[in-house]
Formats: sequence, structure tokens, C-alpha cells
Amino acid sequence: MSHRLRITRWAAAVTSLALAGSLGAQQAPTGTVSGKVIDAATKLPISDVRIVLVGTQFAAPTNKDGEYRLVNVRAGSATIGALRIGYKSQQQTVNVVAGQTATLNFELGQSAINLSEVVVTGTAGNQERKAQSALVASVSPADIIKDAPVTNVANLLQSRVPGVALSAASGTKGTATTIRIRGASSINLSNQPLLFIDGVRVNEGLIGSGQSGQAFDRLNDLNPEEIESIEVVKGPAAATLYGADASAGVIQIITKKGRAGSNSFQQSLRLEQGTANVDYWNIPDNYGNCTAALVASTSTNPLCRGKAVGTLVSDNPLKRVGAFQDGTENLFNYGIRGGGSNYGFSLNYGSDNSTGTLPNNAFNRYNVRSNVNYIANSKLNIDAGLGLVQTAVDLPDNDNNIFGWLGGGLLGSPLSRTDAANAPLTQDGWYAPARQYNAINSIKRRLLTKRVTSSFTANYTPFSWFTNRFTAGMDFANDDQNLFYPKNDSTWYGGLRDGGERQSTSRGIERYTFDYLGNAKRQWGSAWETNLSFGLQVISTRNTSLNATGIGFVTNSNNSIGSAATNSAGGGFTEQRQYGYLTQLQVGNQNKRFLQVGVRVDRNSSFGAQAPSFVLPKIGGSWAISEESFFSPLSGIFNDLRLRAAYGTTGRSPNPGDALQTLSAAAFNITGSTGAGAVLGNPGNFDLKPERGTEFEAGLDAGFLNGKLSAELTYFRKTTKDLIIAKPIAPSLGFNSNPLANLGGVLNEGVELAVNAKLINTRNLTWDVRGAANTLRNELTSLGGVLPFNLGAGGRTLVGQQLAVLTAKRVKSVDLTRGVAIVTDTLAPVGNLFPTFEWNITNTVTIMRSLRVTALLDAKRDFSVYNNTRFFRETQLVRSNVRLDTTLLSREDRIRRFGPFVSEANGSAVTINDAREGFIERGDFIRLRELSATYDVPRFLMDKIGKRVSGASVTLALQNVKLWSDYSGPDPEMNSQTGAFSREDFLTVPNPKRTVLRFNVNF
Repeated sequence: MSHRLRITRWAAAVTSLALAGSLGAQQAPTGTVSGKVIDAATKLPISDVRIVLVGTQFAAPTNKDGEYRLVNVRAGSATIGALRIGYKSQQQTVNVVAGQTATLNFELGQSAINLSEVVVTGTAGNQERKAQSALVASVSPADIIKDAPVTNVANLLQSRVPGVALSAASGTKGTATTIRIRGASSINLSNQPLLFIDGVRVNEGLIGSGQSGQAFDRLNDLNPEEIESIEVVKGPAAATLYGADASAGVIQIITKKGRAGSNSFQQSLRLEQGTANVDYWNIPDNYGNCTAALVASTSTNPLCRGKAVGTLVSDNPLKRVGAFQDGTENLFNYGIRGGGSNYGFSLNYGSDNSTGTLPNNAFNRYNVRSNVNYIANSKLNIDAGLGLVQTAVDLPDNDNNIFGWLGGGLLGSPLSRTDAANAPLTQDGWYAPARQYNAINSIKRRLLTKRVTSSFTANYTPFSWFTNRFTAGMDFANDDQNLFYPKNDSTWYGGLRDGGERQSTSRGIERYTFDYLGNAKRQWGSAWETNLSFGLQVISTRNTSLNATGIGFVTNSNNSIGSAATNSAGGGFTEQRQYGYLTQLQVGNQNKRFLQVGVRVDRNSSFGAQAPSFVLPKIGGSWAISEESFFSPLSGIFNDLRLRAAYGTTGRSPNPGDALQTLSAAAFNITGSTGAGAVLGNPGNFDLKPERGTEFEAGLDAGFLNGKLSAELTYFRKTTKDLIIAKPIAPSLGFNSNPLANLGGVLNEGVELAVNAKLINTRNLTWDVRGAANTLRNELTSLGGVLPFNLGAGGRTLVGQQLAVLTAKRVKSVDLTRGVAIVTDTLAPVGNLFPTFEWNITNTVTIMRSLRVTALLDAKRDFSVYNNTRFFRETQLVRSNVRLDTTLLSREDRIRRFGPFVSEANGSAVTINDAREGFIERGDFIRLRELSATYDVPRFLMDKIGKRVSGASVTLALQNVKLWSDYSGPDPEMNSQTGAFSREDFLTVPNPKRTVLRFNVNF
């Protein structure tokens, strides 16, 4: 409890400081500033522009008519700023008279690049984008949600940020999405980015479902409607301030806040219904050759009876019983935002009730989030937030699973079909006897999560040159995970399981964050400025779990584990604390040349006892060269041009307990009575330290043609050393595992490009284009003397190749005379796991200011997929006509695919499990991922409805519209080994096509 007590004390101290600052506030004469913001080119009003009173926390947004109102502005000269993504920021000065209203209007010019934009994540000191030496990508959810079929955070990031690769591993509703930022750098640790919400580290990552492929995802707990913006820190060059766990990147989510100073409130309502289906997938038939017994007149097989011996017959149990259905989606969201003279509030409620394309697949999420911000005075402001979530996910069995729909359907044999009276008790075309539709549909696999996330931030400026930010928060998640096989008298599952079985896991995860960041700013004459930042971060994580299994129930209605005939239980506990101390010096010259030097020192309870503190240095520079006087001759071409470069270090900490030498409990009986003993467990490593990631990145941000075109170009080179790898030891030592050691190295290198263009910008027609592309070179540079080993499904660790490159003994030639295929003597690379080139392009056309059509096209190139579904159906349980129908392939192609195989070295036989090259296929694809049409109801129609309605729209959106690929399976993005080093298609449900109808109303 000590770590909780320390967090509580810090929170109490911050609260006391806030109250003291509030009580000391002195009221001064104030006035009001109001006005209107319009587009400089079209003269149309601009909504959602952030109007700020520079130097304070006062801010207000513009409404649909571009109007704003700032109240309680101190009398005298005031500087007002206007900021919005997609427009060049602007500042003006106005004289405010006590008790009166001053008018101040803005005309903003469009600019696809905004160097004055404030960046929250991974920054200290001057937070303007142009002062940052490393690129932090920003995503505006509101601009995406208004058109795209978005139901989760992964949808917001998909194909929006170059260098951020997302793969929805399964088309099952509620399953996980794998996120990789600039490749993968670790073998034994997570490659998923860290997740922060309003500065508080929250629980992220995947939760195993008990199946090899499908997994639950904590990211699915979040409601996209609650999010104001997302910032993505891509690697060590930008993530140094996040410490020894951030080498895979950081995703910072900033939720919607209140609007202090607006003296108003706005409400929004979203209603959405949709469907999802996999009708585009032509589910393969199962084939078999009829035997003499099956063709006899007395046979009960309706497919073979009366046919000739050897006749090839087919069956499709999934189609026959109508296993796949149309999934449904029902989303509701209500939000209210507003504020008074010195406070703001935001309240949001959302629900997502959806079903998948299989009968026992459902996703139900309920979210409530409230944020309050209070401006005590010009020196102190406070933000507090609370989020409540309940998520229930029901997953069907699938992937590498003999109890699954696809395992049962695609591995069944038509030779087992029967029209006998006892057909439900037989295989009848399915994989296992009696395990048909009802048996598979009755399996209940559910995760119920209840989650509370809180945050508290106080910004205190005792002097104009000295700012302090205190952040404290907590994320608590409680999981109730269950798997239930019902009692039955039809031998559905086999053995004791037919008497009923329940597996249950209760899991509690607590994560506490305390973060302090101070900044001292000093102006040195008119040209120089320094920002000295310093801070402390403490993160404490505690995990507890209790699992139990009960077998044998009297009735299915009473299936608690305590009611089972036999039961067993176990549990686990981990606790991890990490401390980070940081300092950074930022030097600015004329607000256009910047240099950053910083360092963070980390300690972590998961480090080995003898491991030293982890020191993380960073250095970088940024130059807004377009603001130089000598650049003026090029100003007609370049409106903005910034050069930047950064070098930084971060890492990935070992998992709790990896460094410890442990014992495992074992019973013994020497004297006739059983006692508790111990055997050797984990050998541990007292010198174990974090993996160290260092990254250099350099690039430029450019704006052209009066803001009509912009580009961000970045080169990065990320090197990981001290890679944690299991080091083999002699079995005679008695340990049950090999110790982890810092041995290997990985390289990730590439180029990222983002382009935004406004091709047409008139009052009644606009055409916007957003495109991005990135390359990736992923290479295992060292194994530290450890021999290559298998990694993932079909992957292997080969120095000089991608991590987990797909391998096989490759066919060198086919000897038709001998009827054999000659293959390499060793496993050789066949295909990449990670695409080496990705691109996307989004087109948005707006007609008559009311009709908006948007299309997103993306592609991934130069990667492969291990089609284990075809491998299994063609070589193990032979169900495919490709193997059974000898006319489909030439003799040479049959030998090349099915063998027999012999080694080129000595002619010895090689199994098809090693010579599987024919089943490792190119996964390259182009996908029309999103297509939508949105109609914004014109103002004159809304006026007829009522003055209270400020905006309304209706959207028809489609997802996964069309796929172009040579891959023989339904979808090359599937992966039956979620979260692992794998790209395997093995009995996995493909991504569905979605159609959504949405209504949005603002009032």
C-alpha cells in the first residue's frame, strides 16, 4: 500500500497548492471580447477555431457561424490568438474597456502545415511545433469521425500517420489490432506503443482469450467521441522524456475539455446503425473421394450413394447451416461542453452494441467521461477528469482451434455426411463427431471489464517566467474472464468436458502516475530565449489474478465453479515501480532557431539488482528557415520551410520478475506424508537491464503555394542494442527455463512522407487530398552468439534478415524423371514479415458546402503470409480439391507443391513441414478501405426546424469496400497469431465489409 500512500500525499499537496492559489486570487476590472472568424479565401465562417487569450488559460471555440465570445478579460491591452488545424494561426491585439465588449474579427488563410501549433506530447519548454526537433504526429478525431466509419481508436489511426502500421488480425468483432510504430525492435518484450490519456499512463496491450489467434484489446475500451486529439510519438528521438519503456513509441490521447470563458454550452448527438458481412468470401468446399462402402445402396452418405467409386464429392457445412450472418452495429453518443467565466465542463456518454458475423460474437461497451477545468486566476488553473467504462466481449472459438467454427467447418469431410436418423450425433461433414452448429455456438467465451480512469492536472505560474505542471492519475481495470462448455448428453466436446466445464479468471490491474514538470524561461535581450525544464515521473503498476477451473455440473444454470464436482485454482501477482528524473535545456534564437539538449535517468524495479540506472540522453535542433530574411526570394514558392534533426535514447524494460531467480512449489512424500517442497524455477539474471533504443531522425516540413500544399519528409534510423534473448544453459542445472540476457541487436530504418493538398478551394467546390507513404528496413543485426531459433508461425531469427522472416527449405529444381523436388539443405528466407513499403491517399470533395464525399485508399507491399489454412487442408487433413483433383495442377507443379522432397546436399527425405515454400504467399494488396458521403443540412433548413439546432448531418459510410491482391486467401491482413511474430492465416475470420448510416445533430 506504500505506493498508493505516496500518490495520495502528492495529490493532497497539489490540491492544497490549488486552493491556496485560488484563495489568493485578486479580482480586477474585466470586459468582453467577441467577434467572427472566416476563411480568407472563401469568406465562409470557420467553426471550432480555438480563440485564446495569450498568456492565460482562457479560451473559447467558434460556433457554426464562426462566432466566439471571451468574457472576464482583464481591462487593458489584450493579445488574442486564433488557432485551428488546417489554417495558419494568427494573433491580434485589442484594447479591452471594463464593462464593455470589444469586437475583434479574424480572417484565417488555409495552411496544411502550422508551425505555431502547440504540441503536448513529449515536449517541454516552448511547445510550438516549430521549436520541436523531432516530429510528433497529430490526429484530429473530429475531422475523421464526421465522415469515416469509426467505432474505435484503431479506426482513427488506420492509414492516417506514416510509419504507424495497424493490422486488424481478425474480422471477429471486439478483437485486437496490432500497432507497430517504425517496425519492431524486441523479441521477448512488447512492441506495442505506450498509451497515455491526459498525461496519465494507462493500461494498454492485448489480453489473451485462450485461443492462439484472437485476443482482447484494452484499446477497444476507449470511446473515440471522447477524444479531442491524438498525438503519436514515433520513436526514441521524440520519446526520450518518456523513459526506459518508450522505444516502441507513445500514443497520447487528449480528451475533450470544457470551454472556460465561453459562457455557453453546446450539445451533440450521434445515432448510428450499420451492418457487417463477409459475403465477398467464397468459403471453400471440402472434398473427398467416395469409397466402395460409401457408394453402396445401403450407405447413409447422400453424396456418395449410387456414385462410382473414386467420385470426387464436396460439402460445405458452414454454408449448409448458414453459420455466417450479418453483423449489426448500434452506436449512440451524447455530449455536452461549455463553461462560465472561469470554469469549463465536458460530459460524454456513449454506447456501442454490436454483433459479429458469427452467432456467438458480440461487443457491448458503455462509456461515461466527465472533465472539469477551473481557472482560479492568471496563475493557476486546474483540470480534472474521470472516465468510467464497462465492456463485454463475446468471442467465438476460431483460429488454431478444433472447437472453432472454421476448424469445424473447413476441416470436415464430405465422406462423413449422413442422412441417418442419428445425424446430429455424428460428424455429418464436420471435423469432430457431434460437434456441429449447436455445439460450437454453445461455447461461451467472454471478457467483462469494468474500468475507472482519473486524472488531475494543476498548472501553476507563480511568476511569468516560471511554470509548473503537476499531473496525477490512476487507471484501474477489473476483468472477469470466463470460458464455459455446457453440460450435454451428445458428447459434443469429449471426455469430462461433456459434463460441463467452466474456466474463470479474475484480474485486477492498477496503474498510478505522478508527473511533475517545471520550466524556467529567460529572455536574453530581444533575440535569445532559454527554457530550462526539469521534472520527475513515478509510475506504479500492480497486477493480481486468480484463476479457477470447475468440471462437472448438475445443471447448466448453476455453473459457478464452487458448484462443480471437481475444481482447481491458482493465482499470480506482480508489482512494478519506475522512477524517472529529467532535465532539458532549450535555446531559441529569434523564435526561429532552436536547440534542445536533455537527459532522463530511470530506475525500475524490474531491472536486475546489479544493473545501473538507465541514462537517456537527447539532442536536437529545429530551424524555421523560411522566416530568415535571405529566404524571401523563395517566399513565392515556400510559405513555410523548417529543417529539423534529433537524436535520442529510450528503451524497453524487462518484465517484472525476469531478473529474479525463483523457485517453484512441488509436493514431496518421503515419510508417507505429503509436504511442500520446491524445485528450481527461473534462473534469473541480476545484471539484466532494459533494451536500449537509439534513434536519429532528420527531416523537413514545407508549405507551398500559399498554403495549398504541404509536405513532411522524415528519415529515421533506430538501433536497438542489449536485445533481451533467452540464453541456453545446461539442462543438468535443473532450471525450468533459460535465463534472459542482453545479447542481440535490431535495426529499423526508413523514410516517411506526408502530403496535404487543397487542389480546389472555391465557395461551392473544394477538393482536398491527403497522402502518406513510408519505407521500412527491419533487420536483425546480432544474436549475441545464440544460434538461430524459430519465432512465430513459420518465422526464424536469421542475422541479416527481418525479425521472424518466413523460412522454408526452398525448391531448387524438380526432377520429373525421379518424381522429386530438390530443396535446400537449410531453412532459407522466403518472405518478409513486415511490409517494406506502405502508402495511403484520401480524397475529399465538398460540393455546394453541403455534400462531402471521401475515399481512403491504402496499400502494403513486399510482405508474405503463411497460408496455413491451405497447408492444413492440402497436406495434413486433406480436404482441398487442389490436392485431390489431379487435373488442376501440372505434374511439375504438384511435385513442387506436395513433393516428395529431397535434400540437395545428400538426397535424404525432407518433410513438407520444412518444404512449405508453396504455402508462403505474397500478401501485397491495395484496399479501398473507406468510402463515405456526408450531407450537411443547410442553415435555412435548420432554421425551419428550430433556432436551437446549430448543425445536422447524415452520413453513409462503407469500410473494406474493395480488395485487390494476388493472395489466395480471403484477406492478407489476417493473422491467427495476434501479437506474436507471425503473419499466419489459419482458420481465421476475414475482415468484414461494413455499411454505416449515421445522424449527427448539434444544438
